[in-house]
Amino acid sequence: MSQENNGIESLLIFMDEYCSLIVEGFRERWSKWEIEIYDSEIYEAIGGLLSRQVTLSMNLASAPQIWNGHVAPLILRAMTDAHITLAWILLEPTERAKKYILYGLGQEKLYIENLKSEVIEDDKRANLMIEVRESWLNSQRADFLTEVNVGNWAGLNTRQMADEADCQGLYKFAYTPFSGVAHNMWHHVSRYNLVPCINPLHKYHRVADILDVPSDPDYVYRSAKYVDRSFEAFDKKYNIPISTPMPHQWFVEQFEKINKKPIKDNLEIIDTGT
Repeated sequence: MSQENNGIESLLIFMDEYCSLIVEGFRERWSKWEIEIYDSEIYEAIGGLLSRQVTLSMNLASAPQIWNGHVAPLILRAMTDAHITLAWILLEPTERAKKYILYGLGQEKLYIENLKSEVIEDDKRANLMIEVRESWLNSQRADFLTEVNVGNWAGLNTRQMADEADCQGLYKFAYTPFSGVAHNMWHHVSRYNLVPCINPLHKYHRVADILDVPSDPDYVYRSAKYVDRSFEAFDKKYNIPISTPMPHQWFVEQFEKINKKPIKDNLEIIDTGT
């Protein structure tokens, strides 16, 4: 087997072990968290967001073909958003978890009503979908009691939530630049979807192209840091002893063991606290 194939195989094994580690970390926290049944919204919202972080990082780690500037930032943007939401909820779980859930249920109700206004009466498949979604909604809260909020669920924008939750660095150096990718803004599109025209008579205007960009495991490393931050916020709030290694430190140690050099020599990391 060639050295290149050995390297790829080692990398894939490393990523499988990373996925197993963060799942173990999530499951240990969930199993040790003492649940009060009358405050179920807290456990559903916080547990769901922790699960979301782990799931997104796992899917990124398992797909080397998307470790690039086209796709990976979309996942990292969702992860930074999830962490800011989680950190903000953890400041006042009882009130904020309920707000988070009720807003989501209201959005589902709005979607159902929009479907009903467009679906043809004899469209069996569409009506079955409406029935299933209504059943899901009513299993949590009767639809006639569910309010639709067209504003921001927290009453704050993401920057304000980040400020309150002490996530300013994450917001400035991760959430904001990744938002440019998610919203297809010019500073991303111009770099990743255009190239300069080679004809000087055309004043080097930009030409649309399908660019092939290299894979970079730095994106997975960043996702490990976001899982780590979410685990850390949960641990700080609930003071639960956890034996599973934290994702960030584990990732660094294992990556350096495989590559036999400091991680900063392999990944393009800017130390911004993100």
